[in-house]
Amino acid sequence: MKALAAMLILTALIAAPTASPADAQPAMPGLAQGEAACLRVLPVARRFVGRPERLVRARFHPPANVVVRYCQMCTRDYRPNRLTFGLDGRSIVRSAGCG
Repeated sequence: MKALAAMLILTALIAAPTASPADAQPAMPGLAQGEAACLRVLPVARRFVGRPERLVRARFHPPANVVVRYCQMCTRDYRPNRLTFGLDGRSIVRSAGCG
């Protein structure tokens, strides 16, 4: 009897569809276009390194599908459509990068 129950459980597990990690993640349309746009605008953004944050906010206009953040202590969570300006303690831009 136990062997039959174990066989039924094993059969059910084999027959059950498994989700791949790509299927488990919700679709996020526009991120690929956002990453491409971020990489295109990155050389322009790097020209602002050494400038004050307020000047960058006033003069840098990113494409619509690129999210911009300014931070002194940035987290390392990756977003392909995000452009990050790293700041020092005086709010001077020290780096610019996508992700």
